[in-house]
Amino acid sequence: MKKSILFLHAFITFTGLVLGSQSSYAQEAEHKKHQYSILEKDENEKRNPIPFLPIFSEDGTVYGITDSIGNITLEEGITFFIRSFFYQDREFIVEPNAEKVILLERAEIALEEVEIRTFQNPVDHLKHLNKSFESAFDKEAFLSNFRGYYAVQQREKYVDFFEASGISLHSESQKWKPYNFVQAWGGGSAYQFLVPLELRRSHHWDWTIGDTIPARNTSPSTDRPDQYSIKPFYARELVHAFEYSWPLSSSNLKFYDFQYDLENGKEIILFKSKDEERVKANSGLFLIGEGKIVLGESRENIESITINFSKYNYVAFPKNRNGRERQMGGSLSIIFENSSEKVFVSEVELKAKLFGPINIGNPRPYQKGSEVTIVEKIQFNDFQFVQSKKDLASLEKGFGFVGLETMVAYDPEYWSSNALISPDYFNQIRRDLGSKIGLNDQFQANSGKRLIPIEKDLASYQNYVSSLLPQVKSISQELSGN
Repeated sequence: MKKSILFLHAFITFTGLVLGSQSSYAQEAEHKKHQYSILEKDENEKRNPIPFLPIFSEDGTVYGITDSIGNITLEEGITFFIRSFFYQDREFIVEPNAEKVILLERAEIALEEVEIRTFQNPVDHLKHLNKSFESAFDKEAFLSNFRGYYAVQQREKYVDFFEASGISLHSESQKWKPYNFVQAWGGGSAYQFLVPLELRRSHHWDWTIGDTIPARNTSPSTDRPDQYSIKPFYARELVHAFEYSWPLSSSNLKFYDFQYDLENGKEIILFKSKDEERVKANSGLFLIGEGKIVLGESRENIESITINFSKYNYVAFPKNRNGRERQMGGSLSIIFENSSEKVFVSEVELKAKLFGPINIGNPRPYQKGSEVTIVEKIQFNDFQFVQSKKDLASLEKGFGFVGLETMVAYDPEYWSSNALISPDYFNQIRRDLGSKIGLNDQFQANSGKRLIPIEKDLASYQNYVSSLLPQVKSISQELSGN
């Protein structure tokens, strides 16, 4: 089919055929493209390129990212937005006769003049905070309950949805070495396991078994140009990658620029990746971009950290491995909870767009206009440390075998009162996914099925899960105190 699409592409203008797989080509033909340079004007009027800067569309999604010298190709007649912690926001329309250079100025720091600070600069402040944060965040294995959802968009429509409630296991200390803490293609599941005990999910395009149902009448997935295979909760992988490189570790401070700012009356520390320092040190920095650290009222603890990343180096590949640089950009936000002199992640939120063929679970073949956007949120609570190495070994074995592919029955009564997603957002997903088959019918049809079914071991797997799930549910009830 891929060859057929490529062949037909040459005749679109003349034939007038309207196919879902060709609509992006027709759209591209309508808009001329222009190369823009995004530059920073410094105090000396010198113009410096701004590499790896996300450019946003009107709907708030990432349209594209500037390259290493600040250039990006944009479509004519479309309004674009630049939103940055460090530069003044810009809105502009790509026009044929407009100057193809966008000059950005540094945003002014909105600090109160009467404010008195213990530290002269944010680097000293972070060095002080990181002493307590790193020791509190470095901890032994622990269990927690989780709730979360995952949704996929293509062409401004939701095409997949997954929501789960269950139990999480953080199986190792934070003191791991890069590339060693993940399994091949596991993306971090060897470090954090999620086991759903309740779930609801829409169709999941599977072209080998076909055990789930599509929301629309479509040809087999092998004939679809926009097929994808992304497991839910991709955010876990990005969180672990960010942990290795974030500015909440004193050893990484040299890789960032910092400045103070205020947001809603709270003091924050802005940070921005210094690409030249990373290259000079041959650093394995995994997430590159800019973000903010929100401080507590006392300025003695860290409430959250957010990064708008425009480059991600796949955490499981060594530095020189081909395909390590993923073609994606987006926003990752992490909220912390302080408990028993320890710091835990209590919420993770991710919105990311996959721009090209070098991605995990990417649309294949990749076509401009059919990029995948993933939206996720996961909440954790009821933290409890694993008491012994024997218990941990037993949990790792069980959780590693079951994981996200657990066959859990969808319980309508449970989800009618415990859904995490907001009603307005869910209704939008329902409209997009239920044009042919109602979303609730999809949930029912996918009840008790694995995300990626493997026929040869399905029977033994089902028996194992049936025996394990009651034990896991008992652990979850103990965590919640029920």
